[in-house]
Amino acid sequence: MIYEIPKDDQALEEVLRTRRTLLDPHELSQVVSVFNDVRTRGDAAIRAATEKFDQVWLSSFRIHDSVADGAVQELPDELRSAIDTCRLRIERVNASLLPLAESERQLDAHTTYGESYAPLDSVALWVPCRKGPLLSTATMLVAAAKVAGVPRIALCTPPRPDGTADAATLAAARLGGATEFYVGNGVAMIAGFTLGTDSLSTVAGIFGPGPSGITLAMGLAAMSGKRTCLGLGPSDCLVLCDETANPNLVARDLMTEAEHGPDSSSVLVTTSRELCERVQSALTAFIAEVAEPRRQVLEQLFDRGGRGALVLCRDLQSCVDFVNSFAPEHMSIVCSPENTEKVLARALIAGEILLGPYTPFSAANYALGITAVLPTNGYARSLSGLTSRDMLRFSTRGCLDAEGLSQLIPAISTLARYEGLPCHGQAAEARSTRPDE
Repeated sequence: MIYEIPKDDQALEEVLRTRRTLLDPHELSQVVSVFNDVRTRGDAAIRAATEKFDQVWLSSFRIHDSVADGAVQELPDELRSAIDTCRLRIERVNASLLPLAESERQLDAHTTYGESYAPLDSVALWVPCRKGPLLSTATMLVAAAKVAGVPRIALCTPPRPDGTADAATLAAARLGGATEFYVGNGVAMIAGFTLGTDSLSTVAGIFGPGPSGITLAMGLAAMSGKRTCLGLGPSDCLVLCDETANPNLVARDLMTEAEHGPDSSSVLVTTSRELCERVQSALTAFIAEVAEPRRQVLEQLFDRGGRGALVLCRDLQSCVDFVNSFAPEHMSIVCSPENTEKVLARALIAGEILLGPYTPFSAANYALGITAVLPTNGYARSLSGLTSRDMLRFSTRGCLDAEGLSQLIPAISTLARYEGLPCHGQAAEARSTRPDE
């Protein structure tokens, strides 16, 4: 449906309102209940949650390494080649994002400071498969951890109806360097790796996308001291283009993210009414060619009231204002070189920004090499995509010589007196004389 800004502001806001709602109080109470049950009953609680929410009873959550190795051996050659192509590019990009070296700098003649870093000692990576296998997500998560140097990488995924994990997802994770493999209910598994059970040892970091329940579970993990990334919920995308864009290709790109599910958001923003109308016609034609069940998802998304929207703005600045209000997970700019330069000159808020007609969302999702594990639901306003840097912990360092401390003692003592912390001041003042006096 076409929305004209500012005339249709209220109608568009109503369509996209639920996109910003990841925190549902009732769902939060359910997630807290699962965490409390896992804290009390451990493995039995994970088993019960998996039976309740996934309709599968599991005698064991751990998948033997031989199963993962067998999944690698059974991969069709074409799929193995595709995984390897994408994995190597993702690893190269993640390696380039790591800090070059531990830093040490001089603040003044008497003060040095810097930062040292090391990989997390363990991570659990959640890969959802309920809407279909996500080999690409497994590859990206595992590559980030492996490149960072994390020694223990545990992959977790929901069970299929027969209690097994998707074989290709296991294979992709094994090829990437995952060291452990588990299957079970997502919220319960996150609770298990957060709190520890007989089967699940706690980890330093827990990462992975999913619906609101998974996001809430990640939040509880963070409150328990685990490194994580929040806001990795239902997929969303935005294409900003001018009259030079190919409407057929724009429609294809909008359908790329929309087919993830009816809770996705897929938005076109442009100044061209003609382009809007041509994209709308192309969507109708292309969606009719898609097989079920994806066709029904696409029809629902781009029908009236769905989160598929074609937004017509009066000028380029209005387009940019809408982008920053929407804060998309995936963003594509398909404009003339002049307009592209104008758009990029403004501070765009987006999880990723893809440039030009030859950089579709699907390329970034799979093979470009940059991360596609990105903040959704407007969280790009404050959060970033997941890379190898998220798998590191940093320690700041500092060193004063005697003269440097001597110069700072007046400030230290004054602040200590004001805050009522005399020992702070005395510890510094004691060094103004010989330490052994």
